[in-house]
Amino acid sequence: MKPILLTLLTLGAAAISAEPPTATTLSPDDYGITAKTPPVIKVDPGPRYFPRLRTWQGIPSIERTAKGRLWATWYAGPLSEGSSGNYALLVTSSDDGLTWSDPVAVYDPTSFFDGSTGDPHVWIDPQGRLWWFVFRILKVKHADGIRSEWGFCCENPDDPMPKWNAPVFAGFGLGLNKPTVLSNGDWLRPIDNSQEVKQGTRTQFYVSHDQGKSFSFFSKLSIKDVSFAEHMAVERKDGSLLMMARTTYGIAQAESFDHGATWVNEGPFTKERGVNTRFFLRRLKSGALLMVVNDVPRGRDRMTAMLSEDDGKTWPHKLVLDERKHVSYPDGTEGANGFIYVTYDRGRYELGEQEILFAKITEADIKAGKLVSEGSKLKQVISRLADAQGGVHHTREPQLMEEAFEKSRGKTKP
Repeated sequence: MKPILLTLLTLGAAAISAEPPTATTLSPDDYGITAKTPPVIKVDPGPRYFPRLRTWQGIPSIERTAKGRLWATWYAGPLSEGSSGNYALLVTSSDDGLTWSDPVAVYDPTSFFDGSTGDPHVWIDPQGRLWWFVFRILKVKHADGIRSEWGFCCENPDDPMPKWNAPVFAGFGLGLNKPTVLSNGDWLRPIDNSQEVKQGTRTQFYVSHDQGKSFSFFSKLSIKDVSFAEHMAVERKDGSLLMMARTTYGIAQAESFDHGATWVNEGPFTKERGVNTRFFLRRLKSGALLMVVNDVPRGRDRMTAMLSEDDGKTWPHKLVLDERKHVSYPDGTEGANGFIYVTYDRGRYELGEQEILFAKITEADIKAGKLVSEGSKLKQVISRLADAQGGVHHTREPQLMEEAFEKSRGKTKP
């Protein structure tokens, strides 16, 4: 018995004296967590996510229910884009955007093995359900990379505190743009999979054949000079698809004649506007195509709504939504009331700006080149950090803090 007892005591002493595992030595893999382990969201998240505690915010998305409730989402955090600590938040308005709630839901992956997030978006599907798509970066070993997209769906979007279904995996990569519902019933979801940068095929699509119960990889294509694809597709009147994507020279386009399974005729759509920044593309109920873009050769000013009535061949109608600098990343929706709602951000790191804004317009306004419809509005504030004593104390404060940190470690940022 003594040798056995001595052995057990020795093992016990070794276990006691061994260094306990630390957060830096553990990874999601140690717990059997994979890229497809579902994320969670926080409902009624509290003041930790109020604007007073944000240093930056941007990249919004907007939707409107059939009964008129507005939903908006964007992402924000204590430092800057791409830094740790960021989260996606969801707010709502019951008075057509006059006032907005504090965050009613938050996707915060930062407490989960230092996960991070990026561009979220909202979408009302054909059944009237609200989808909130969020992006997760989780450092796990997976052939398809560490980035994944997830959709949370609620069936009661007119409730200010809706109940959410379990998340649905929506693709590997980042999908910041709304799905396109095709005439065959499929939901076509754009995905930017940076895992395939070297292959040149980061511009991808996932598809749902079952109204959002599942999404599966569908197609990909190579686009010359694509930076962040941020692509969108519309179905034309003849059933073909027109896709546009962000590039370093402007906006590229491609076509599909088999519901998005393959893509052909890739090439420039324009080099005159939207250079290396996001735009928004959608078909309206009238059949016209809407594009919202920075209408300058280079830069992020003159946020402009453009209209095409010949399936994208010409764009003769324009309405400037915001002529100021630092306006970017538009997203939009069309309400049952006949109005078009366009959201965008302004001055993510600029003192006195740091706004999430929206415009409420009609097709008649765009054709007239000015507001002619009763009820139309421009430059409406959803959130402005300075109004809550949040945000930066001087322009580029987050970047300067990061540069000072790197300098203190004997490094310089590239």
